[in-house]
Amino acid sequence: MSEGDGVLRGRLGRAFGKERGSGPMPWRYLVLAAAGGRAGEADELLGALRTATGTERAAGLRALVEAPPGLWPVLDQRTRAHHWFGGGPDDLLGLVLRSMVRDGRVREDAVRGLTGVPGPAATCALALRTVDWVVPVRQRAREALRARLDPDEVVAAARLLLRLGGRVRAGDVLEEFRAALTVPAQRRSVRRLAGDTDRRTRRFGVELALELGEYVRGDLVRTALHDRDQVCRRLCAQRLLELDPDQAGRLMWARSAAVRELAVDALPDDVPATRLVAPLADRSRMVRAQARWKLYKRGEPPVEVYRRQVRRCGRTTPAHLVAGLAAGLGECGDASDLPLLARLATREPHPWEPEERGPVWPPVVRRAAVRAVGRLASPDDRCRLLLPLVDEPEPSVVREVLDALRPVAGAVPVGPVRAAVDRPEPAVRRAALRLLRAAGPWQRMEIDLELAAGRQPEAAAEARDDLRAWLSRQVYSRPDRDRLPRLRRLLGDADLPESMRRVLAVVLR
Repeated sequence: MSEGDGVLRGRLGRAFGKERGSGPMPWRYLVLAAAGGRAGEADELLGALRTATGTERAAGLRALVEAPPGLWPVLDQRTRAHHWFGGGPDDLLGLVLRSMVRDGRVREDAVRGLTGVPGPAATCALALRTVDWVVPVRQRAREALRARLDPDEVVAAARLLLRLGGRVRAGDVLEEFRAALTVPAQRRSVRRLAGDTDRRTRRFGVELALELGEYVRGDLVRTALHDRDQVCRRLCAQRLLELDPDQAGRLMWARSAAVRELAVDALPDDVPATRLVAPLADRSRMVRAQARWKLYKRGEPPVEVYRRQVRRCGRTTPAHLVAGLAAGLGECGDASDLPLLARLATREPHPWEPEERGPVWPPVVRRAAVRAVGRLASPDDRCRLLLPLVDEPEPSVVREVLDALRPVAGAVPVGPVRAAVDRPEPAVRRAALRLLRAAGPWQRMEIDLELAAGRQPEAAAEARDDLRAWLSRQVYSRPDRDRLPRLRRLLGDADLPESMRRVLAVVLR
């Protein structure tokens, strides 16, 4: 036994001797590590599989079958990188490993042996060889794969073929496999594919089941509303709306924005505007855009609907509805809507009517209104309307205000934003730093030097990193006369590496 084999057996012995369990559990760790694609972990797994004995071999083979499908191409590639000629036992694991070696004759013999072995493990190995670079091996593997009709084998083959279909040597193997599943005898296999845990395989199965008419209306509704995968939800919603457009009202309450968008699109063109209020105020931008398009197509300006609905909002209006209306008004309104949006953004709104105060809006409404003001306001109006909110006690609103002011960073006074840097909320502090650094290269240097001289280690380390990034770019200006002495003083106080300090001193000469 070589020194390397001895080290590997020692590592395996420690793994299989762990107190957390024996049997297949250590294989799970090896398999998950190798599935990441790193050569070292894949080589370790291959070595463990080759040297395993007794029940360890069955456990290792079971771990391969249960592993992420992307592991098999990784093992195939790493096996060819080593001069291993396929020695070892003639059991199923030995055949699987020999089907990956460099020598085409050994691979062909392994494929011949795998042809008569049922089960997902042999199916995975055969699917991998359908893209072999040796034609006889490739043809024999494809012929053997056509006879794999058990649902477990179909799922195992689909998982790999979907990942190998883009290779040059794949040809039409995936199309042939798909065509073989369209016969009535394979309906059970199609159902298994549509319920598989692997995302690609499941999407393939759902698409095939829809094509074959396997889903009844109840299945379509259930999948469109509750499925965990976005693509499957959208596919089933499309088919459901093709069969029954009246289901659009039910799908408008789906969790998925893509499904809600399809539902709005399926509404009749003469749908009343009042029924479009909910999609016009949807939390998703694409749903709001689809609802506005419904109004545009029949010549109704959606901005008037938004204005009318926003004016109707009061204390009992749900916050998410007001926030959606504010966001939609910001997407299709103009500068004349700024007073209306500013009332939603402020903590103490102006009176809606004489002798009547408007409600104090929750943060979700105010954030949406701040974004809308930032989208519609001119640079001067943006500063005038949003700057008073920088000292707002609600951190999420302050963060939105700071981000909305960033396009006009050069016109924003430094004082209020600098005070926001000292707030305890990390999101507010980061937004304030982004705004200050966007005001110009010398303002960026000043705030970084100030933080590097401060007492907060994390802020100082972040400032030093930003100064390194600052030095990697060219600056085509000089600091003004008032700022230059301040920068030099801060440079002397800042905690910086000596090499960085010398470079910055040259810049500030």
